[in-house]
Amino acid sequence: MDLQDLTPSEDTVDVTLLHPNTEEVLKNDDKTPMVITMYAPHSKVYKSAMHEQTNKQLKKVRVGKNELDFTAEDIEQSSLDVLVKTTKAWNITYKGETPKLTKAKEVYEEVFWIKDQIEEALKTSLDFTKK
Repeated sequence: MDLQDLTPSEDTVDVTLLHPNTEEVLKNDDKTPMVITMYAPHSKVYKSAMHEQTNKQLKKVRVGKNELDFTAEDIEQSSLDVLVKTTKAWNITYKGETPKLTKAKEVYEEVFWIKDQIEEALKTSLDFTKK
């Protein structure tokens, strides 16, 4: 066995969106599945986004007073920012059209359940087989 064989073969993860109640694959008007392509947690893009958000939070720690100067809302926003910055592409329908990626924050805030599906897919995404 070679350890190199146990490294991910892709830096992205395709997340097929499922109906939040029925778990049926959601389809666009052209019958294609709604899919969001995310950068995987081991990718440089994902790590960079995480480091940026972590550094923002670390700057809010009051040195010498051992106080944290950030809120639960800040943490939630930070998580959303990582999600937005690690979205590579998508094929979804939102408000009757395929939105540009610049609308990612709006989509993830309004259609809040997508975040859970993406996070679950990223957790279980490691494919240890080279293709």
